Amino acid sequence: MSDDTKQRETEITTPSDTEIRIERTFDAPRELVWECHADPDLLCEWLGPRRLTMRVEEYDFRPGGSYRYVHSDDEGNEHVFFGEFLEVAEPELIVQTFCFVMEPPVPPSIDRTEFVDLGDGRTRLVTSSEFESKELRDGLIQSGMESGVVQGYARLDELLERRRG
Repeated sequence: MSDDTKQRETEITTPSDTEIRIERTFDAPRELVWECHADPDLLCEWLGPRRLTMRVEEYDFRPGGSYRYVHSDDEGNEHVFFGEFLEVAEPELIVQTFCFVMEPPVPPSIDRTEFVDLGDGRTRLVTSSEFESKELRDGLIQSGMESGVVQGYARLDELLERRRG
């Protein structure tokens, strides 16, 4: 495996019974990776699996602000995600709650995304998600989260390449 392929691998681990950790290196400067998270129009271009389209209904990107977006498939099925931004420190850190609409409702996870400048125009994204219980963590893993994250990050690679021009 080449170094380029290895650095583009998405590493998903479970460091504790209530945590998921996702790490990925991108060939783009930290400010550009940040912009793709901060701008809701750009977020729609990459977040989630390829088979779904996304629309943002709310995106108040500041501490105390909230967000809500919807992923839809070709059959009209929708998956609604929402939460609150707890901390936004450009271009280094986003901390937010993460919820999705389901019955019965489940408590949110707390997601902490760090944007690490590796130099040479590369950025390491590290996201840690903390859940109230092992069952909630495992439920998200079993939902197909890994495939969605891997596809989303591949789409982010493509967006970053287009934006670098």
